[in-house]
Amino acid sequence: MAGKSKFSKDLKKKVAGIRGIFCESDGILTNGKVIYDPSGKESKQFHFRDSAIIPYLRMAGVVTGVVSGRESDAVNRWCADLKMEFCHQGILDKVSTVKKLAEHYKLKLKEVAFIGDDLSDRGVFRIVGLSVCPADALAYVKQSADLVTFAKGGSGVLRELADLVLTARGDLQRILRS
Repeated sequence: MAGKSKFSKDLKKKVAGIRGIFCESDGILTNGKVIYDPSGKESKQFHFRDSAIIPYLRMAGVVTGVVSGRESDAVNRWCADLKMEFCHQGILDKVSTVKKLAEHYKLKLKEVAFIGDDLSDRGVFRIVGLSVCPADALAYVKQSADLVTFAKGGSGVLRELADLVLTARGDLQRILRS
């Protein structure tokens, strides 16, 4: 299910302990491409599978949100439409922001998974319990991550991690039975 195919006991334990999934937006929720129309309006594509899992994560008590270096109205709208707990954009110091968010939501940093794909995400990788990147992340980012998904950016990366977390916690089985 994820790019690093053999799950060690340590990795399984990390995944099962996740209570918050925080992520970058560009290159994770989107394919990283930005499209401008002739008037300069920006557009992005989001994968429906990522959207569809958010309510189930919320029901399972998993906090979700975006911590991004870039600002985008499309990302704001996507997060608001899905009622994600937060959407912080234009963030230069992601480490401090993630620490503050974990504290605000009463999460230990080891209970937070962060999905990133670039240089600015590697600092966060060092402080969270589970660091994740998409299959098409840069090689040095993949080397820093605990888990590399099969999905590429914009192709269900969040969903892949969410399914892993919900399965490891026993929540997916309950959801499927209901």
